[in-house]
Amino acid sequence: MRTARRPFGGFAEWAILPFAAFLAVFAVYPLAQLVRMAFSDVQLEQGLFTWSFAGVANFVRLLDDPIAVRAVVVTTIFTVSAVPASIVLGTLAAVLVDRSTLFTGLARNVILWPAVIAPVVVSLMWLLILSPNLGALNNLLATLGLPGQGWLGSPTGAMGAIIAVDVWHWTPVVFLIVYTALRGMDADVLAAARVDGASERQLLWHIVIPLLRPALLAAALIRLVMCVKAFDEVYLLTRGGPGSATTLVTLHIRNVFFDRVELGYGASYSVVIVAVVAAVLALWAAGRRWVIRANGNGVVTG
Repeated sequence: MRTARRPFGGFAEWAILPFAAFLAVFAVYPLAQLVRMAFSDVQLEQGLFTWSFAGVANFVRLLDDPIAVRAVVVTTIFTVSAVPASIVLGTLAAVLVDRSTLFTGLARNVILWPAVIAPVVVSLMWLLILSPNLGALNNLLATLGLPGQGWLGSPTGAMGAIIAVDVWHWTPVVFLIVYTALRGMDADVLAAARVDGASERQLLWHIVIPLLRPALLAAALIRLVMCVKAFDEVYLLTRGGPGSATTLVTLHIRNVFFDRVELGYGASYSVVIVAVVAAVLALWAAGRRWVIRANGNGVVTG
């Protein structure tokens, strides 16, 4: 029996049109303009922008810019340090709170507090903590008879500081994702494992963690994007210094656009970063489908 083809114009199609229009105006068009700018030489003359086609000259410049290459390396170090640390700490906190029977509500609220504080406030708080003369951390060291440290004055100390601040600020996001997944886990599966004699350690490693893989993948993706986009705390704490030790790609793009006013070159650098992030998103989507299949859910979602 043949079914009649439903004409375009049903609720599903019309419902998605506002989102499609929003996406076209605020995502597709700006991205298209960014790509156009990346292949152009854009100059500001008498309050007007003049565009001239530059081909791939802006992209070739990237290979000869040591600060641009250095910014990618610094961002990679920052990301591969902050993301695993926040995943481990957030997952550990979620498991402990889920297993706790005392003050669970208080613990949830306290752990989530850092994530709701504005980045400017977080930066000010940590400046007061890390200040070499008046900082609380050096005062604590002095009380213990230990010498104070210039936490933000050395490349290693500054990198460690921005990683610590980022992990402290955004680990609650991981906690919230993992804790929600834990609360939604099938209690019968865990009860059956306990009846079969599984210890809490075996339960955690062989049942809980495998079931948490989709949530952990999602948390890792969110944290990765957040690290690539990180700007506020790093700019306010170190301004990319000392030297270029903590100059992330976002800080370098900001310097190119606003300090050097090299719009075409800044756009080309931005396009490269967007392409790298898009490739990571594609890999994440493929990994997520694989995890869902490995868990035996039988349904692959986008």
